[in-house]
Amino acid sequence: MNKQKRPELVAPRRKSTGRSIQRMHAFSAFDELGRKDFLTGLILWVVLMVVSFVLLPGIGAIQPGERMGTWFSLSLLFGIGGSFLLGASSRFMAITNERASSASKSLLSIFGQFAGWIGLAGVLFPFIMATGEFFAKLSTN
Repeated sequence: MNKQKRPELVAPRRKSTGRSIQRMHAFSAFDELGRKDFLTGLILWVVLMVVSFVLLPGIGAIQPGERMGTWFSLSLLFGIGGSFLLGASSRFMAITNERASSASKSLLSIFGQFAGWIGLAGVLFPFIMATGEFFAKLSTN
């Protein structure tokens, strides 16, 4: 009842090169990098929103007015979009450095860095607006 397979009837097993596993780990590392940078940008944006729209008007450093509603709406759009762009650009830069040919790597690198700076500007938008309002208040006094 104990049947054993005869070695001459069993096809030899191919050894895996491991490349697909390495690629899978590389993608997950790039995804993790993008996710980490997205969350970092989002947390920074939330802190700046609290400082700009709660703390500074609360201590009287800036005057809350009708412009604050517009700035708050724009800050929501630019902050979340900027965080996404920041995470996507860091993931793009990592993939570009890993896979792009040397001829196109510099142009793609400049594009990725530009996208990252635009994303960072979106994250910093509430603080930039609050700082502008603070200096405008100082110049009128």
